[in-house]
This record gives sequence, C-alpha cells and structure tokens, in this order.
Amino acid sequence: MRVLYDHQVFSLQDAGGVSRYHYELVRYLTTAPDVQTNLFLGMNRTVYPFRELSSPNTRVTSFGPRLRPGGQRYVVNEVLSNSIAPFLGRMDVYHPTLYRSMPLVRARRVVATHHDCTHERFPEMFPRASRILRDKQSLYSRADAIICVSESSRKDLLAFYNLDKAKTRVIHHGITPLPCCPAQASRLREQLQREYVLYVGHRAAYRLFNSLLQAFHETGLHTSLNLLVLGGGPLTSEEKTLIAELGLRESVVSMATVSDELLAEAYASAKLFVYPSLAEGFGFPPLEAMAAGCPVLASYTSSIPEVCRDAPFYFYPADQGSFARSLLQAVNDEEARVKSIHRGRAVAGEYSWEKCGGETLALYRECS
Repeated sequence: MRVLYDHQVFSLQDAGGVSRYHYELVRYLTTAPDVQTNLFLGMNRTVYPFRELSSPNTRVTSFGPRLRPGGQRYVVNEVLSNSIAPFLGRMDVYHPTLYRSMPLVRARRVVATHHDCTHERFPEMFPRASRILRDKQSLYSRADAIICVSESSRKDLLAFYNLDKAKTRVIHHGITPLPCCPAQASRLREQLQREYVLYVGHRAAYRLFNSLLQAFHETGLHTSLNLLVLGGGPLTSEEKTLIAELGLRESVVSMATVSDELLAEAYASAKLFVYPSLAEGFGFPPLEAMAAGCPVLASYTSSIPEVCRDAPFYFYPADQGSFARSLLQAVNDEEARVKSIHRGRAVAGEYSWEKCGGETLALYRECS
C-alpha cells in the first residue's frame, strides 16, 4: 500500500499539535513492512526528526533553503509539490495534512482528519476563515473517510457539514512523553521564587485567558502564587493593561516561547494546570499535565470531558463564579488534589500513538 502526506501543515508551522500528529503517523507506518510512505516536506524547518525515519519504505522529500513558516513557504512548497506529484505514480491513500488537497496527486482514496470547528464557531477571530471553510467543505465532500479526533469533534463536524456519518471514524490522538531536564527545573525555581499556576499555549478569545486573570485576582491567589504563562507569543498590550488593572504585575510571569524540556518541568512542578477553553477538538495540554502528575482545572465543554474524563477539576465557562470557586478548590483541597493526580496519570496512560497509528492504518486498509 502506498500512502502520501503533503507539505501543508509543515509549511505553516515548525512545531505544533497537528505537525506532531502527522509525525507520529509517519513514524508508526515505518513499522508496517507492506506500507510505502511518501512525505513531501519541501522547504521547512520542522523540529520533528522526519529525516531519521527515511528508509526504503519511507521517502521524505525535503530540501533548502529553509524559509520561515507562513504564506511564502506554503506557496513555494505548493508549486514544488505539484511539479513532483505527477511523477510519484498512483497512491492508494492520500492523507492531506490540512484542509486543501494537491490537484495533481493521483490517489485511489482520500482520507482527511477533522480536528475541530473553531473556524466555524469563531470566524471573526480568523482573518482567512471564509477561505478555510470553503477548503474544508471541498475536502470533506471529496474524502472517502474522515478521521475525527474525538466524538465531540465528530458531532461538531456533522452539525456544520452535510456529511454521511458512516464515512467518519473517531480515532483519538496519543500523547508524547516530554523529556525531563533538571537544568530547566532549576531555571524555573530561580525565576519564579514561589509556587505557581500554569497556563500553556496561545491565548485566542475562546481560550478564556482574560477570565483566568480575573479568577486569579478574585480568589486572592495572586498574593501567594504566581501565574506562569508559557508559549503563545508575548503578552499583548491589552493583556498587559488588564494585568495592571487587576494588580497582577508582580504575579504574572510570561515566557513567549517554550521548549519541550521547559514544558515538561513546568508541568511537573506546577501547583495546578488551568485549561479554560470554550472549544477543543482533542486537547493535548491537559493530558500532558496529567501524565506529569500535575492536577488540572479545565472547562466542562466540547471534547475535554470526553478525553480527560473524571480526572480534572471542572468549571462551567459561562459562570465566572464557577471558575473562581473551582480554582480555589483545585489549589486548596489536598485530598481532592491527590485523587486528581492519581486518576490523571491513569487516564493519560490510556492514550498512545501506537493505538492511534494502528487504528489509522486499519482505516487506510479498509479504504484501499
């Protein structure tokens, strides 16, 4: 069986959950002797070691110069990949890595992955939302099978698109163990000086970061704890203004970029990880925190209860009072915290890329 993955997600990001997902799928397929995997990376600077996966059955096409992620790299790689595609021959399965498909690829079957409906739910937050929605509509209509990363994401997919449920399949992601680094742990202790609540990732409006700031202030936890904000780029001027208005300047510590090593130590040492999102297709960070033995407070919505089950503390995102009360409990109720940590490790241990890869390969075989 011949399988093709394209350049799309790797042209737009050097690291991220969707890139990790496709890296893990390619890595898993290297263990299947009857599968020939083709991946067109083009010009890229991805952090994932795809070249180490190259073998007689795994062809990774990659070359320089290594342009920065974004529109220019995407266009260059689109031109290059479509010039190469006719010479690759007919594929059994073409699995686009985002929401467009290369027009010159010849494939017996197309498999798409649906991650979430954030563009559908919050189009005002994305400058190219209308174009992305057209691409998704076109791809999903053409696809022979659609992988949904949770039952919640499948429910959203069927609510927004007129599709046959029979061609959808729920396949949960796995999680990747993060590398420990004692030097990073020491760096955190020196910079923070006291215990902290942790927030990770981008801070789009649906991620309710401002609500977290308000709850952190309302509970008075800022007098004894820091709020560590990792990744997602520098704080915006609006965020800095709100932090100042709430009297949190001395309590909020932001690191705009984050390595896996730093993230691992941040999870392991945090008093609590908070995931206040209105909409997630799957959600890696809560599982990563749970695997590291960190209790989690998350919003009770979308895929989060499905994926994390009964391990986290929960709050209702429409109720700011619920957020503050649950935040206090998650920090102060030691008996509940111990139970949450124990249950979190057990739940996180049930997600593996081997299971995800095996179920995905089984779907490929069914399609082809």
